[in-house]
Amino acid sequence: MKNLSLILFLMIGFSLSAQKIRITYETGYGMYSLSNLKDFQESHSSQINELPVSAVVRFPNYINHSATLCIYLDESNLLGINSAYLTSGGRNSLMDYSGEYIFDMILNGFQFGIESEHIRRFKNNFGLHLNFKLGLIKSELKYSESFKIYGVGESSSTDKLSQYDFFLEPNINFSKIIISGLAIKAGLGYNLNTSSFYGGMINWSGLRPKVGINYSF
Repeated sequence: MKNLSLILFLMIGFSLSAQKIRITYETGYGMYSLSNLKDFQESHSSQINELPVSAVVRFPNYINHSATLCIYLDESNLLGINSAYLTSGGRNSLMDYSGEYIFDMILNGFQFGIESEHIRRFKNNFGLHLNFKLGLIKSELKYSESFKIYGVGESSSTDKLSQYDFFLEPNINFSKIIISGLAIKAGLGYNLNTSSFYGGMINWSGLRPKVGINYSF
């Protein structure tokens, strides 16, 4: 993390003196490989004294957000830093006339890394972007469990699991310049986490369709 902070500091300092800078915001739909978490959720529901607890939310694919600061090395190549926020979650639940049981799992991912891009430009302000991201992702799984028996009482507990992985993400994007310096974009990428290789609990690997906007100045 200290090394990444140093890279961030150097990149920002360099970008301030660079001739041209690009800022990008993207939002997309993450197709996450969270099968281990889903298995954990299912096994946990079966351990509650054989009660018919149901998994009502099972870590769905969800929207993510990312932002990038890049400098132009020349007219066709860029280098910069990227950050992204990912989220999903799960819930096990049982409610009847006597009480209720809830097991909530909130999953967040904080992704940070470096990014390089090559642009090929075409007529009518269209562009093809070959993009590559590499860095670190911190995952946090916060879970809380509560029992309530009506008229008797209730109990609850909370805990948290953290996991760190490296990722790489190749992307292909198409852009259209709207006005000078401003462009819209759409594309598809694939994010691969090291969790895929060692069987980690949290694995964000998967396809990343996305749309976004670039501003260069």
